[in-house]
Amino acid sequence: MPELQVPSLSGGTAATKPSLIRRIQDQLTFSNGLTALTVIFIAAFFRIAGEDRLLVNLYYIAIAGSAYALVKRRALAQMVLVTCMAAGTTLANVYFTTPPDSWDPLLDPLRDAIGWSVLLFVFWRLGLEAFRFQTAEHKREIERFVEERTVEMRAAALTSTSHEVRTPLSAILAINETLLSGTAGELNEIQKDFLGDIQTAAEHLMSLVNDLLDFAKAEAGMIELTRERIALAELVDQCIAMVEPKAEEKQVSITAKIEGELKELVADPMRLKQMLLNLLANAVKFNEEKGLVNIQVRSDGPDVLISVRDTGRGIGSDQLPHLFDPYYQAARGDQGIGTGLGLSIIRHLAELHHGDISVESVQGAGSVFTIRLPRFVEPDVVPDLPMGDSGRRSSVNKSAAEAEVPVGA
Repeated sequence: MPELQVPSLSGGTAATKPSLIRRIQDQLTFSNGLTALTVIFIAAFFRIAGEDRLLVNLYYIAIAGSAYALVKRRALAQMVLVTCMAAGTTLANVYFTTPPDSWDPLLDPLRDAIGWSVLLFVFWRLGLEAFRFQTAEHKREIERFVEERTVEMRAAALTSTSHEVRTPLSAILAINETLLSGTAGELNEIQKDFLGDIQTAAEHLMSLVNDLLDFAKAEAGMIELTRERIALAELVDQCIAMVEPKAEEKQVSITAKIEGELKELVADPMRLKQMLLNLLANAVKFNEEKGLVNIQVRSDGPDVLISVRDTGRGIGSDQLPHLFDPYYQAARGDQGIGTGLGLSIIRHLAELHHGDISVESVQGAGSVFTIRLPRFVEPDVVPDLPMGDSGRRSSVNKSAAEAEVPVGA
């Protein structure tokens, strides 16, 4: 172990020889008394503890109060051995041949007690903070686990209940459609009216169940997307065809305009259709008699904007910030019974596509809902889809799968 003779702390000088701790030697050469000893102990604590700056500062507080007392007793014997660690591994002995003149034996017990008290307090405080941190982290983990389990259990219960309700509802709708078609026999006007009411109520109930089921899945993070290349013109035509019966009842005209170069979009076809159908259904539902609904698809840099504009009553400015909140329903006249989940689900689906949805509305002048989606996303499946023209209208049969896509606010 190399040894180093350093200047006396009382002002004398001593010869030195080369050592691996020259950095500490240089510090001692220009220091004296307690400051020099503190530097050595700080170096030792820093190298041994390897703590971050906050803890090193706390060590400094402790050492500054106790280094004097720790070294003092040995210095009175004309020799003191201070073992420190420099450069991570090198040990060295530093000898002080003359005690500092300023040391006063009468104050030694007080200095000793203060130094050790500060040192013990710092370590107690560090232990307490570590315990508090671990306790808080453990509490957060438990809260996260309970919240996740609660959401999963609620989603499972809603899913099970929804399936139990959808099964008889599907049977009611199928039988009712058969009766309305006249396959089972001719119907008079009163019977047709009754069956029409049954059909409307059953479809509305199915929409509510689907909304609840989708919201539960969204809350539990159970919705997965399957991205494909989608022919935009055909998708828009299909959605228009599905809401046309309701639009014709109110004499609402639906038009669509798609930019010429926008032929396709990469997205989940079922979920994109669900978003557009919800917006179209709302635009028809809250429109005026003989009103207008316009669909516009255009590009905006790397994104595609799908806007649905209506000429309805509009939405108050105080209601716009809450429009996409779950279970919130804006006051827009006679709107019937709903869950208030439709727009919240659309927002969630748009965010899953790395997009968003926005609304502009002036009361008495209609509303514009705009879905923004990235156009270029790596598809999961890329089928060979036929491309359609934006001006063409297609006749679409509502399949069983399409009938389960929820529509409504």
